Amino acid sequence: MPESASSSATAELTAREKDAIAESPPRPRLRVRVFRHADSWYSRFVTFASVVHEGFWLGCLSPEDLNAITANHYLHSHEFTSSQHNLRGLFDWESSLLGQYFRPGSRILVAAAGGGREVLALRRAGYPAEGFECSPPLVQASRAIFQQQGEPEGVILCPADQVPTGPAIYNALVVGWTAYSHIPTRRRRVAFLRALRSRALPQSPILVSFFTRNQSSRYERFVYRMANFWRVLFRGRTEPVEHGDHISWCFSHAFGREDLDAELKDAGFRLVHFAGTGDGHAVGIAQ
Repeated sequence: MPESASSSATAELTAREKDAIAESPPRPRLRVRVFRHADSWYSRFVTFASVVHEGFWLGCLSPEDLNAITANHYLHSHEFTSSQHNLRGLFDWESSLLGQYFRPGSRILVAAAGGGREVLALRRAGYPAEGFECSPPLVQASRAIFQQQGEPEGVILCPADQVPTGPAIYNALVVGWTAYSHIPTRRRRVAFLRALRSRALPQSPILVSFFTRNQSSRYERFVYRMANFWRVLFRGRTEPVEHGDHISWCFSHAFGREDLDAELKDAGFRLVHFAGTGDGHAVGIAQ
């Protein structure tokens, strides 16, 4: 094709494209418009129903009730009792923080140790470690796994939100993966951290992981307001509902940096590291 003819065809095509862009898009068919409106209202209804549902139960259930719901979930958990999970070792972010903040050979106490993943991994990394857990099925699973691996038992049973009593003999502390988020109420979480602090020597690091919150989330604000509405109306739980509280398959509290910093400080720790994306995690130092 001659060059002039090719240029003309290109110019003609460009003009057509411009005309097509300039034209108004065809009006959607009636059924399409109806779907858009229906879907929008359906999404709003589902969100509203979720807010009412979460708010109602958060406002009415006591901390003991919330712990029972969480315990029931882990009672039927197959993942956290499995060898596949508990032999997977440390996560990359856990290994990185251990190398940065934990002295080699530190004696470590693992809270909410589950089936023993952290305890086993820490021992294999050269840290003498032992832990405690409030779920009997997870403790039983840990015993079987430790026996299979030829390891002395490393996880004992302890009531929820509590720490085994004893002297301050540990050089470092770890709270099991996201377990801190499952403790209801700020008062109980701080008391739990203080009890852990009493088992550790000064300047010992503590590694905590948690669910993170979106500070600008309107959904969380609505849940918080709805929970307090039901709490007052039905004279429900005596301890306050908090921004970031959620209830679905279990209770969880989501944290921002300021929230976690304040709780660590009240328990005698100084925040030195915070990551609020992905697997939320932080490191504090016992004062």
